[in-house]
Amino acid sequence: MLDTLDTLGLRVAACIEALGGGRFYPRFFLLLDQLAVIDQCMVFGVSDDREQARCYLAHNVHNPELGLKLAAQYVDGSYHNDELLGRLARELLESPGQPACELMLRGTLSPVYRKRFFNVPDLAQKFAILARDEQGGEVFYINFYRSGRDGGFSGDEVQRLGQGAALLSALLIRHFREEGRVQNERRLLSASLSEREAQICEMVLQGHTAKTIGRRLGLSEHSVVTYRKRAYRKLGVARKSELISVMQR
Repeated sequence: MLDTLDTLGLRVAACIEALGGGRFYPRFFLLLDQLAVIDQCMVFGVSDDREQARCYLAHNVHNPELGLKLAAQYVDGSYHNDELLGRLARELLESPGQPACELMLRGTLSPVYRKRFFNVPDLAQKFAILARDEQGGEVFYINFYRSGRDGGFSGDEVQRLGQGAALLSALLIRHFREEGRVQNERRLLSASLSEREAQICEMVLQGHTAKTIGRRLGLSEHSVVTYRKRAYRKLGVARKSELISVMQR
């Protein structure tokens, strides 16, 4: 038991060290191996009104191209037919402080949805987690699938995934946040902004005010406003909403 906890702790630490970088996913999958056998992993970001969805991770162990194809079909509108997503969303509203999770069996799905997303990739079950990024406000739908070849998840695997839901969702959400921050900074620097201007724009995107930015960076509020004005002028924007639109292009 202690050896298992030591290994789990080391793998969690390795994931934390790699947050936001390319080494994160291999380490995250090693962590998952401690909890259950996973044949496919999908992570989607979903708006509160469920009018928009985007894919953050599409990983099919045995057929990577098929995983990407399924993810594209899902965000193209099929997610509206995912009954489990709706149930977990209601559960998350009732208990917002913790992720909602549930095991879904292939046989409980509608024929069309089951054929496309379970029969074609030969999947029998999925363990789904819905968690909110309290800082960014986005809701993340995390799905771990098991093929039918081995009879699906064992009872112990389901228990471990349920117990690890908060940890797994926290790691993924923090990774996506750090990954987005790095990408934003690269785009801002490539637009001829100085390092300080790019840093301040990234903090604006995170929701910080001039006062909180100054406090964190050890600058006066006036200096922050000056840097922000210079950056906006270079980017051709006048306000935060326009900055967000530029970064989403």
